[in-house]
Amino acid sequence: MVTVMNDTALQTSPITLDRRLLLGDTDYQVTAFPTDDHRIDLCIVSTGPDGDVLSELSAGLSPADLPNVTEVLTSTLAGLIGMTRPAPAPPQAPPPDRGARHPNQGTRWTPDDDDRLRTRFRAGARPRELMAEFGRSRNAIRARLERLTELEPGAPWPPATSGPQ
Repeated sequence: MVTVMNDTALQTSPITLDRRLLLGDTDYQVTAFPTDDHRIDLCIVSTGPDGDVLSELSAGLSPADLPNVTEVLTSTLAGLIGMTRPAPAPPQAPPPDRGARHPNQGTRWTPDDDDRLRTRFRAGARPRELMAEFGRSRNAIRARLERLTELEPGAPWPPATSGPQ
């Protein structure tokens, strides 16, 4: 059963919230009680494992304003957490593995590269030769030849020619 407290009920009620939470090594004591001016006095004290006070927070709150104050505090405290945490270290990129990466991987094809690739392909150059010559993967060579309409998508590589290459 949920009991809804209006200002009058809160004023005349002897209800006091006294709650203790232990989060990690920090002990939080939360106390809230009604006041004569129809507000709620809230007090939060946190102590460390040695009993020293780490933080204290006290406020007088209007019951009607609790939802908005909750939202404001949540947003503000989240921002403060972000501002006070040390900046995360930038991600460390793994060193490039030149054995697995082609020298021109990710670089743009130039018009001269396209002309040379067409010429070499039409002359019967094999994929491995083109890979070594252009410093690109087999898939990159194939994709470029398809884009240049020298190969149909998914078509097999033409058979090797018997003449000089």
